[in-house]
Amino acid sequence: MKQDPFANLDKKTFRQAIIELLESEYKLLGSHKILELIAEDIVELEYKYHPRKKTNKFGSLSWVATSEQNNKPKLGQKREEYKQEVIELPYVTEEDIELKRQNVSKTEHDMIRIARLTKAAKKQGAMLTVEELAAIMNRSTVTISKRIGEYHNIHDDVLPLKGYILDMGRGTTHKKAIIELYEQKVQPPDIARKTDHSLNAVDRYIKDYERVKFLIRRGIGTTQIKHMTGRGASVIKQYRKLIEKYHPEYFDSDNDK
Repeated sequence: MKQDPFANLDKKTFRQAIIELLESEYKLLGSHKILELIAEDIVELEYKYHPRKKTNKFGSLSWVATSEQNNKPKLGQKREEYKQEVIELPYVTEEDIELKRQNVSKTEHDMIRIARLTKAAKKQGAMLTVEELAAIMNRSTVTISKRIGEYHNIHDDVLPLKGYILDMGRGTTHKKAIIELYEQKVQPPDIARKTDHSLNAVDRYIKDYERVKFLIRRGIGTTQIKHMTGRGASVIKQYRKLIEKYHPEYFDSDNDK
């Protein structure tokens, strides 16, 4: 029988230590399933009566990340001026060990970890950047960006990265996802839930999109729309592509593209 190279990792959890204690010191022999259930109950009691330890789980990583309470940064704003949150990230989990056993590809495993880390940060009121993910996962920023793109090509949800939530940089994946759902008649509250955005942010993107759509319908070109809306050319061009997709009747050969 082939030896499991990751078997020892399973034995380093608090739950497994309880099982071994029950077997070796208390001589509670018999059904291993019963011992696992007892151990789970003890772990839950530990969490209940010592809540501060609940976040300090097996394989967790303490990290200081940007708080989601920040607004889109102003020009010249320094990083130290951002509000920060101290969070616990699921750096290595039992899922990772199981994925290793299953010989899941490095690419797929990276995508799973990126999703888990970014969503865990979001639940704690924080946002991670591509650079932070690269440092945490020991990958290059190029690799992390590539994995994020691959994730978005496969999944419907948008990863709650700092750049997406604060509308920074050239990445407009979140805008595209929000408007795609809007054009598919998904209600704004459901869009907010699916994309990990606030309802106010979703409403703002929809309002901007409708303004651009109205101006395009009137035959106004990209350059003029940019000046009239105050939105960047890249945003308007992306909205234009979505309008071409869902409302091709708005365009004719004379329109400026």
